[in-house]
Amino acid sequence: MAVAAGVVVISSLSVALGSSRRSDITPVASKPLTSEVDAEKPTKTSEPLVTVPNVVGMSGGEATSALSAAGFTVDLGSGDPTMPVIAQSMAGGSQAAAGTTVRLTVEEKPPLSIGQQNALRSAAQYLGFMHFSRAGLLKQLTSEYGEGYPAEDAEFAIASLEQAGKVDWNAEAAEAAQSYLDMMAFSRDGLYDQLTSEYGEGFTPEQANAGLAAVGY
Repeated sequence: MAVAAGVVVISSLSVALGSSRRSDITPVASKPLTSEVDAEKPTKTSEPLVTVPNVVGMSGGEATSALSAAGFTVDLGSGDPTMPVIAQSMAGGSQAAAGTTVRLTVEEKPPLSIGQQNALRSAAQYLGFMHFSRAGLLKQLTSEYGEGYPAEDAEFAIASLEQAGKVDWNAEAAEAAQSYLDMMAFSRDGLYDQLTSEYGEGFTPEQANAGLAAVGY
């Protein structure tokens, strides 16, 4: 009986202590989390819209420059940048956010004829071992005493090199000017005349002046 009574007393004491502890706890009010989270959210501002340029008819390269200047990203795919644009994914005059990608479709480049291939090869070879103005190279390619290519093939070859960035006429003029000065003395006016004359090199006045400046004249 003594053991049983002890158990009862301890049990009663535990209940009393538990009750006392619970009475000391003050409930804490829950904080309104929603308002704090909402306060941390940044305020969204709508991006200004930009008018899409109409680039149909431009070359792929020109269209890319125009769209990039307006703030758009351009996807030309595997198209040749020298060929004209025939379609754009966003119509000219429509509006879109800056950075939007505009996809361009260009005409397929036709295969070169044998004459065009050889004229292109000849033009590159001439420029590789001596200086030429555009007029001088065209004359060399078409002359009966030169290569004898048809004018259209020669013009195609030179234009292809220009579009590919493989010829710098100012640099050619500088090479010509230095070559003349290495052979003999020239005044600036005399060298200018030699560079621009149709019986000399045939450079444009702008190209001749750039060449003279490059050699210190």
